[in-house]
Amino acid sequence: MRLIVTFALLIASTFGLNLIGRTQWAAVKGKLLCEGKPASGVKVKLMESDNSFLPGFLDKDDKMASSKADSNGEFNLSGSTKEITTIEPYLAVFHDCKDGITPCQRVLRIDIPKSYANSGSSAKKTYDAGALELAGKFPGETRSCFNR
Repeated sequence: MRLIVTFALLIASTFGLNLIGRTQWAAVKGKLLCEGKPASGVKVKLMESDNSFLPGFLDKDDKMASSKADSNGEFNLSGSTKEITTIEPYLAVFHDCKDGITPCQRVLRIDIPKSYANSGSSAKKTYDAGALELAGKFPGETRSCFNR
């Protein structure tokens, strides 16, 4: 019984933290290339990393914004989330560049410096990720089947 009460309190406190946090913003822009050509239609997400003691279980990373790269391979995202501590934003790029017929998509994660996060009603500065050539292999690259 004690375990059930402890678990219920843990869940309630997790939801409560979202009520007392502050709204924080981040923004990112860039251009995606695949073998030197614009990678149009590639899905990009502005995310916030939640590093709870049970990652992925009680406190999943928050999606702040999402879009697809335009016909020039360009994207521009801005979004917010509510957190108590300073947010840790990152850009997630879901693509199939130089992937052949391998199932699921390659996922490139680019951390955005905390200095680009701010409290308030909109992002004050935009992190420029530059031109990203997706054909190469990146350290820490993962795969996902759930982001089409």
